[in-house]
Amino acid sequence: MDFYRQCVKKILCEYEDLKDEDSQIELIFDDERMRYMVLWVGWYKYKRIHQCVVHINIVEDRIIIQCNDSEESIVEKLVEMGISQENISLNFIHPLHRGYLEIAT
Repeated sequence: MDFYRQCVKKILCEYEDLKDEDSQIELIFDDERMRYMVLWVGWYKYKRIHQCVVHINIVEDRIIIQCNDSEESIVEKLVEMGISQENISLNFIHPLHRGYLEIAT
């Protein structure tokens, strides 16, 4: 679990570079419950920004990606860090369609 936690935190810390003068990135790490998020907050002109960029949970021996609203392939990065693709779930994709991903990869 510590290895998974370290990998997830390392990847999410890379998102801090997305901040600009009107918005910022908030990293939310809950090690007790193993929940990790990146939030984008601030303003774009007169519109309020409060958006989840990435949300990841670690449950037992699995990394569960609840949300990935970025252009980055988190799965690819996790696999490069040594985590088996079989231990990563994309929960933002409906269960009926997850099989198509396995065929494509």
